[in-house]
Amino acid sequence: MLADELEKNLTCRIGRDVPLAPLSTLGVGGHVECFLEPSCMKDFQSLFLMRAKDSFPLYILGGGSNTVLADGFVPGVLLSTRKWNGISWCEAGDGTVIAEVQAGYPLSSLVEEAAQRGLGGVEFAAGIPGTVGGAVAGNAGAGGRSIGELLAELTTVEPDGNLKQWKRGEFSCAYRSFPLANEEHRLIISCKIVLHPMPREAIRAEIEHFRSVRGIQPRGERSAGCSFKNPAGAGQSAGLLLDQCGCKGMSVGDAIVSERHANFILNRGKAAAKDIIELMRACQERVLERTGVCLKPEVKFLGFGQNAACGLAGEKLELCAS
Repeated sequence: MLADELEKNLTCRIGRDVPLAPLSTLGVGGHVECFLEPSCMKDFQSLFLMRAKDSFPLYILGGGSNTVLADGFVPGVLLSTRKWNGISWCEAGDGTVIAEVQAGYPLSSLVEEAAQRGLGGVEFAAGIPGTVGGAVAGNAGAGGRSIGELLAELTTVEPDGNLKQWKRGEFSCAYRSFPLANEEHRLIISCKIVLHPMPREAIRAEIEHFRSVRGIQPRGERSAGCSFKNPAGAGQSAGLLLDQCGCKGMSVGDAIVSERHANFILNRGKAAAKDIIELMRACQERVLERTGVCLKPEVKFLGFGQNAACGLAGEKLELCAS
């Protein structure tokens, strides 16, 4: 059995037939064959080396936001980075400071610690859930700024288990996309983020500004964050288009479009992944029919199969690291 082989080669605990719903902010999903939360580099490398030889399905999860987990039984391994969560700080010599951050470090903690140190640059991330690794993989951002702009260096675990360092100029980022992370079974294990000294009062003001902007988003509800990306060139946000097309309150089973913000789908208690996808498809079709704009998913779909498509604008259900 896969779990037995993992126990022979890794030092971390191997969870068997683990429920998926508690692992995400949306709270949907079935069970996964094996679940791992490594806290040492050797386990990450050994796992990837095993996968290169045996080709079992491998999925990567950070904080569990921005993610729809599959219903039913999911074969293979779900790898969580949440216990790989260290951070260190060093001066770069040009007045800037480098934060070297492991993938599982909470993004909210990075924002807060930078503010306490009087370092600016990541204030836009205030209120964005998840881990730094997930934020990099999705190039998280707000207000025209994104985390990709701050990256000086990345370290990845390659599909063969080897480590590789990537300097700025060797990778690129786009709106809610980081191509390097989307290549099959490459794990961003850590990154170096460039920050600059800034008055603490100004940092706090920026943080409060971005938190207030997110004040219209639903709080205390089970969701995966924004369902759709803002369409390029449309001149309007996805949320506004969904609102104008009357999507607020649409529902499938226990999945419902938030009355507070139309780009958020909520789990009222017993929603399944199929309900989330069906509701997203209905919203997408309504906006396309009424405006001609085809919204593309911002959430990632994990555990649906390597080559399966969810039918949402031809998007593939893919590996994610939220």
